[in-house]
Amino acid sequence: MTQNQKEEESKSISIPEIEEAIEGFKKEFEICTERIKTLIQTEDHAKGIFFANEIFESQRDKLRLEVEIDSRRKKINRMNLGMTDY
Repeated sequence: MTQNQKEEESKSISIPEIEEAIEGFKKEFEICTERIKTLIQTEDHAKGIFFANEIFESQRDKLRLEVEIDSRRKKINRMNLGMTDY
C-alpha cells in the first residue's frame, strides 16, 4: 500500500467508525489498568516474586492506548472543524 492510498483510506473513515475504535481502545485501556494493579498487588518482595517486566510492558501498552485514544479524538475534532488534513 502506498502512502497516497493510506492517506485516502484515512480520510474515508467516518466519525462513528472512529468513535467505535475509541471505545475499543478504552476497553483495552481498562483491562490494561486492571492488569497492572493485579501484577503490583501479587508481587511479594519478601519471597522474591517480582513482575517488573510484565508491569513495564503493561504500562507501555497503557501509554500507547492513551495516545491512540487522544489521536482519534483530535481527528474527530479536526473533522468537525472542517479541516481537510486529518
